[in-house]
Amino acid sequence: MSETAVSLALYALLVAVPLALTVVLCLVTVRRIRSEPRRLGNSYWLLASALMVGNVPGVLGVAGGNPVLATGIVLAVLSPLLAVVFAVFLILNGLVMLRRERVSAGNSLSLLLGLLILGLFAVAVPAVLGDSLWARAGWLVCFLGVLFLSFQFVAYLGYARLYVWLVRDRPVDWVVVLGSGLHGSEVPPLLASRIRTGLAEFARRGARLLVMSGGKGGDERLAEGEAMAGWARGHGAEPDSLRAETASRNTEQNLRLSDALVRAEAGADVGAGTGLIVTSNYHVLRAALLARRLGVDAQAVGAPTAGYYWPSAVLREFVAILREYRVVNAVLLVLVAVPLPLAVVLAAG
Repeated sequence: MSETAVSLALYALLVAVPLALTVVLCLVTVRRIRSEPRRLGNSYWLLASALMVGNVPGVLGVAGGNPVLATGIVLAVLSPLLAVVFAVFLILNGLVMLRRERVSAGNSLSLLLGLLILGLFAVAVPAVLGDSLWARAGWLVCFLGVLFLSFQFVAYLGYARLYVWLVRDRPVDWVVVLGSGLHGSEVPPLLASRIRTGLAEFARRGARLLVMSGGKGGDERLAEGEAMAGWARGHGAEPDSLRAETASRNTEQNLRLSDALVRAEAGADVGAGTGLIVTSNYHVLRAALLARRLGVDAQAVGAPTAGYYWPSAVLREFVAILREYRVVNAVLLVLVAVPLPLAVVLAAG
């Protein structure tokens, strides 16, 4: 075989293998998402597919190079400025949140994260330029940890938005609206937004049952499910299709008890059918993940919330996701944040 033929065969191999891997990866990703969109792991498959697709122009030798690499370089150059702008936004949002809502750890997340990011930048210069090797290594561990968590957050947020689009038109047999707390016996705006969205989705998707789910809290005069059902009847809900679940105290019980109620209504011969969970927009993906874990055949959609409330609320949901997958995230965090600083210390020693 001539040298030219060998070169052509090698070139074809270097092009064909990456292209074939890209096609296979994209097909597997699409199949995973179509078969079960309620998987957080889908976000990583999507990211891997996007990176492979973005690498195609570079593999083919198209002029202009690799858009993935170019985007990465631009983001790396602008990342300090973007991080500072993001931190200032979080701090301002956190102050608004605390002024309009009660002071609590959950409502302070936006403010605390903004301060943490600025603090990391504030100690960067003395830590990196100082004489202490351990200070530099410690700062690098924190920096890599923040990068890892930032990546996790972007993946979570991006897939949460995509998930809503994926399930937007699926027909359902029943709709459950999750409670979020009463003001005494009154339905507050956040809960009213959920019920209003539930009524709209119930009509749009042709469901047969509409379940209002929520028990009675210690500071509430009646069960949420009852108050929600009363509000829904006053805003046009058909009494024959309306049900109230009044024993649940958290989201898991909301889903379990509402699913049992629908199954009891349908009977063993018919089955519960496919459901739809209506919650606030920041809570959609976690509710869907929980439904899958519980074996409840239901997707989720979100009702609008106040703009100032959303950042802290979605951060709270992200922290809850990290806690639910704490072992895996802890292992990954150690693998990402520790080896490089440790290598620096050992090399200097």
